[in-house]
Amino acid sequence: MTALIGMAYCSKPVSFSFEQVNDILGVSRENNDKADITGALIYDNRTFLQALEGKPDDIRDVFDRISHDPRHTGIRLLSVRKLEGRLFPDWSMTAAVTEDQSLRGLKLVPHLSLVRFNPFAWSEADVSDFMAALSDYLTRRPAPRSEPLAERIAPHRVANDPLSRLDRHLDRLS
Repeated sequence: MTALIGMAYCSKPVSFSFEQVNDILGVSRENNDKADITGALIYDNRTFLQALEGKPDDIRDVFDRISHDPRHTGIRLLSVRKLEGRLFPDWSMTAAVTEDQSLRGLKLVPHLSLVRFNPFAWSEADVSDFMAALSDYLTRRPAPRSEPLAERIAPHRVANDPLSRLDRHLDRLS
């Protein structure tokens, strides 16, 4: 059995609208279903935080597409690690909006807050704790894989770009 990999990154949207996020979610769910990728997208009007889970080659392919998507910039790879099991097994891509009142039940680690949502400042452990809390919350409050939550509310690569960093992490984990 091929090992599962979990990765998380954050980025800044070039512009933000719920329609745009719904488009991203629709395409992500379709592509992720085909590749057996699961995950979560958390966003506000300033920041995207996304977790992806799957086989290393599939994660790399998805992240390659993501890293070339012109709808966001400043991609920062936050975490790459082997997984014993998926945190988001029932969601090809679930989503959460930081301002969404339904997230009041999400119990976060004390120093992490959705009020000042800034994953760029989080450590790898912070990202892991946040995703575990989100997974626990979603398990207690299940949603269908296709939940339209948003409706409710570079061609040049250098050695230090996010995709190259992902490749280095994947090499170390294999």
